[in-house]
Amino acid sequence: MDLTAKQMAEEIKKYDQFVVVYHIRPDGDCIGSSYALGLALQALGKKCVVKGQDDVPPDHHFMTDLVTWDEVTDPVWISVDTATQERTGTFSDRHYKFCIDHHRNNNVDAEFKYIEEDCGACAEIIFKVIKAFGIKITKQIADFLYTGLVMDTMCFRTTDTNAQSFMTAAELAELGADIYGLGRRHMFTKKPGRIKIEKYLQDSLHFINDGQIVTGVITQEELKKAGILLSELESINSFVEQIEGVKIGITIRELENGTSRCSVRTTGTLAADLMCKVYGGGGHLNAAGCVLDCPPEEARKKLEETAVKLLSGELH
Repeated sequence: MDLTAKQMAEEIKKYDQFVVVYHIRPDGDCIGSSYALGLALQALGKKCVVKGQDDVPPDHHFMTDLVTWDEVTDPVWISVDTATQERTGTFSDRHYKFCIDHHRNNNVDAEFKYIEEDCGACAEIIFKVIKAFGIKITKQIADFLYTGLVMDTMCFRTTDTNAQSFMTAAELAELGADIYGLGRRHMFTKKPGRIKIEKYLQDSLHFINDGQIVTGVITQEELKKAGILLSELESINSFVEQIEGVKIGITIRELENGTSRCSVRTTGTLAADLMCKVYGGGGHLNAAGCVLDCPPEEARKKLEETAVKLLSGELH
C-alpha cells in the first residue's frame, strides 16, 4: 500500500521495535537517511538498530560511531533508499513492513511504501516522515539528513535537484546542520589516494560515437596501489560527467570477486535506468547502476554496445 509521509509516520508509530536496513555498498544518502530515521525512532521511545550487509565506509565513522543502537527481540523491518529486495543483500529474505525510497520501479516486497520517484535524495523524504513524527529534530539528526542530501544531489548539481531539495537544506540549516563542514568534507576535500584513483580513471577513458559516450575503469590492483578502499569512491562517477560533449558516461569498478560494478550517468532524456535494466540494475533517469558478472574490460564492451543503442533510440 502506498502512503503519504504523514500516513507512513502514523503506521510506524504503531510498533515498538525496528530494524532499519540500508542497501549494499552503502553511500552517504542511505547512511544519512537510515541513521536519521533510527535516531528519530529512538526519540519516539522506540527500540531500533540500523543494519546493512556491508559496513559503513570509514569517511562516515566520525558520525556513525557516536550512535548507540538498541537490542531488539521482535522488530518490524524497514528498508531505506533501496529499490529492490536484492539490494538489501543478506537481509533480502526478511519480511519488510515498511519501505521508504526515491528510486524508479521500486519492487521491495513491503506492506507499506512511501516512494517519491526521482526525488533528489532519500533524505528529503525521510525528513518529511521524521517531521510527521512530531519529535524535536536534533542537530545530530539534521547532520545525518544533510549528509544524505548533499551527497546524493552532488552538492545540488543533479537533474533530480529541485526546489524541495533547497528548501530541505534551508530547514536543516535552521536546525543546526553543519552545512559548511559536511559539504566541504564530503564534496570538496580529497584524500591523496582519491587523487591517484582519479588519475588511473582518467588514463583508462575510452571515447566512442564522436565523444558522446565515454567509459572508464578502476581495477582492484589500482585500488591497492592508491591505498584506498572501494567504499571510499563515492561520487567518483561524476568524473565522467565533467567532460564536455559526453551524453553517456560509464564508470566501471572491479569488485573483489572479479565482477564489475557499473555506474551510468546520462544527460537530458536519455534513460540511465533503462540501460542498466538490461543487466538487472536500475536507479534514476540520469543516474543508475548495475553489476555485470564479468571482468571490467568485458563489461566495458557490453555497456558500450548498450549505450550506442540507447543513444540511437533502439533501446526501449
